[in-house]
Parts: sequence; structure tokens; C-alpha cells
Amino acid sequence: MSTIILGGGIAGLSLAYFLRRSSLILEKQSQVGGLCRSFELNSIAYDIGPHIIFSKNREILDLHTSLVETNRIRRSNKIYHKGRFVKYPFENGLGALDEHDRDYCLKEFLNNPYGDYPAANMLQFFLKTFGEGITRLYLQPYNEKIWKYDPSFMDTQMVERIPKPPKEDVIKSAQGVETEGYTHQLYFHYPREGGFQSLVNAYARKLGPKCDILKGVSIRRLFKQGGRWQVETDRGHFVCETLLNCMPLHELFKVLEAPDEVRRAVGRLQYNSIHIVVVQAKKDNLGDNFALYLADPTVLFHRLSKLNFLGESYCLPGGGSTLLAEITFRPNSYLGSMSADAIKDRVLDDLQRINFVRRDDVLAVELKTFRYAYVIYDLEHRKNTDFVLDYLKRIGIRCAGRFAEFEYLNSDGVVERTRQLARELNGESDA
Repeated sequence: MSTIILGGGIAGLSLAYFLRRSSLILEKQSQVGGLCRSFELNSIAYDIGPHIIFSKNREILDLHTSLVETNRIRRSNKIYHKGRFVKYPFENGLGALDEHDRDYCLKEFLNNPYGDYPAANMLQFFLKTFGEGITRLYLQPYNEKIWKYDPSFMDTQMVERIPKPPKEDVIKSAQGVETEGYTHQLYFHYPREGGFQSLVNAYARKLGPKCDILKGVSIRRLFKQGGRWQVETDRGHFVCETLLNCMPLHELFKVLEAPDEVRRAVGRLQYNSIHIVVVQAKKDNLGDNFALYLADPTVLFHRLSKLNFLGESYCLPGGGSTLLAEITFRPNSYLGSMSADAIKDRVLDDLQRINFVRRDDVLAVELKTFRYAYVIYDLEHRKNTDFVLDYLKRIGIRCAGRFAEFEYLNSDGVVERTRQLARELNGESDA
């Protein structure tokens, strides 16, 4: 075997697609896709997310929209703040706030004492860029909720790409004049049917005879012998010259021997897990919105998505709606120890309390939990990640994917990385 790819998520599949050589993908689950898998409740497909097809890289966007039929959709996301629907991003919807909160946000933005200071962590970046009002009312509590981490202990890698909003736009938004933030994300694509899994499956079909995919295989040990990689699994022993890792680093080092200092660095890499609760109901009060962001700490979920927004095939045949609630948690934390029934009951209670869905209107509820969801950019993330990846590169293992590179990459970002790695392995020049 020339090349073995560990992991059949979108990273492994797209990497095999771009490579000009034969390869074998080893996937632990019975279905390919990783974090980009889709599931069904009453014939309605839903993702771990949900995901969207979007990229500032036109080549990647064109590739994905050519692989699968899509609906082109205009973003309609809102922030639910104190019973009000606020335009996303928050600074573009100040006119929807009550008078006190609106003036607090605007005045602290225009008269910001933090503006000239360098930002050494996430919280300082928010204060420097948006002022105290927007930070304290929304950005700080929302990020504390999603990351389950104090933003003063997180670095700026996640947020330094956020543009500073134009002063004129913030003033207009406070006056009730609609402005658009993040205009590059205003439109996105989504598969017409089958959820994001449709894109994953399209990649798998495109591989053809140059790549075999072995699913339901557990790796027991990785080691190098005679200049070749030995891959011991519960489905046999494989040998290859090139080993490419697309599985989470924490899982890789369970089967790969490494020096103690490398293992300690892996152990210091922080991440969140996620509960996905899908609720189907006769009706809801979310309006014609795709996603709602909730910073309120008394509500269990941080984001609620309405899948009807994605197209006809995501609407229940008899009417009603399918909602997807996301709840992040640190592994081994209190949220991770709650029972499935307790989590579902809490979500339904919260939906009724904030007047989104009445319990009497609920048709079905389903919960799924995933260990690896969000990479946390704590203050030592860059140091620990670089140390681990440099070690793997020295011993001849290249990595691609969110948890293989330990970077918070969206699916399009993952594919950009796999294309870049494949070009290098193919011996293609950047020109």
C-alpha cells in the first residue's frame, strides 16, 4: 500500500480526492463523514451543527457546488436578547435593543477607553474592538457559554480575523437603520436534500478505484519498521510508505508511541464536546430565521437552528418545524454527566419558557452526543499544537482536519488545507 489515510471525515475524503496516487482510508465509524455526518429524524436530515456550504475561496466553493445540487440561501440569523430578536451580528442590530442597552452599547463603542491597547486575549480583543457595552451584553456571555472557558484565558486566534465595524454602521444600527455585517457570509449554499452528508457522499463517489474505504475498523497500534508504517487493526495488518492522519490527535496518540513531553503537550490540548438535541414540533415562534444565538446563561443551548429554512426537503410533510439545539460541554464536566432524558427535558423546558415551542406541540425529540466538537484556543494552544505537529512531521506523519491539526477549521477551510497538502505530496508547484 502506497498511502494510508487515518479517518474518513471530509478531511480524509478530500485529501484522497486531491492526491494523484492510490490510497486506503481507514474509518472507525460505519459511515464516512466525521463531524460532517448527517442523521435523520422522521425522514428529515440533520447535521452536527448544522453546516453550510460557503467559502471565500471561489475555487473551493465552485468545487462543492459542482459536487452536489444546492439551494442558495440568504442568511437570516438573529441574536435572542432579553426577549428581542436582534440582527446578527449584534453591532448591526442595536436599534432592536431597549433604550438603555442601545445607548450603553453605542456610547461605549464611540468612547472606548480600550481602543488603543494591544489585545493579549479574547476578552481584551472584544473590549478593544467593540467597547464595553457590546462586550458585556453579548460577546462575553455568549463566548463563555459556547467555549465553557473564560475568554480572558483564550488567545486571539479565533477572533483576530473579525473586522472592526465601521463607526457609521454602528451609529446607523442604533438609529434603527439596517446595516449588514460580515457581508461575505450573507449568502450560503446547502444541499437540496440529504443534509451535509450529501457532500461527503459525493466526495466518496468521486474517489473511484484509486481509493478504497474500509469502514468499521479500529486501529490498535501504529509503528514504523524497515522504513514503512505498520498499521495494526482489528481487521488486519496494513503496511504503507506514507501515513496521513485525519483523526483527532488525542485518539492518534492512544495507538502511537511518543516521548513523554509530546504526550503531555497532547494532554494539554483543550476541546469541547457537544450535545445535539433535535426537536420536531407542530409550530414554533422563531419566525423565518435559520439560526438564533442565545447568550442567556439560564438557557441550556447556545444556538438554535430551524432546518425548514434550508429548503423543502427539510420540512415535515404534514407541517411543523424541525429545530436543532446545540449544547457544548467540557469532557467530564457536569453537562457531560447529565442523562439523555435530563438534557432533553431541560431543552424542552427552556423552549417553552422563552416562548419558542410549547411542550404540547412537540412531536419528536432526539439527542446525539459527540466527543470532539470545538477546538479551544486557550493561551497555550499555539505552543502545544505546534510542538505536537512538529514532532509528527519529523517522524513522517502529516495531519489534516480540525482535530488532526487542532485548529478551528470550517469544512471549506479543511478542504483548503487538504488541497494544499495534496499538492505538496503530488509535487505540484504553487504556480
